Amino acid sequence: MGKKAKPKAKHAVEEPVEAELVAEAAYYARKCGITIHEAAKIIREAHGPKLSIVRKDKGR
Repeated sequence: MGKKAKPKAKHAVEEPVEAELVAEAAYYARKCGITIHEAAKIIREAHGPKLSIVRKDKGR
């Protein structure tokens, strides 16, 4: 039987993304005159899941 993946590996993948987000948020916060937290929130919302529209009436 296989072993479970260690939780450490999952956190190692997320750290560079957060560091990149902080750097990008700091840049836009300086440019726009907002706080880093506000800029990070805007960036997270912009990178959210993309929804696709599926039409129910495909025959038209």
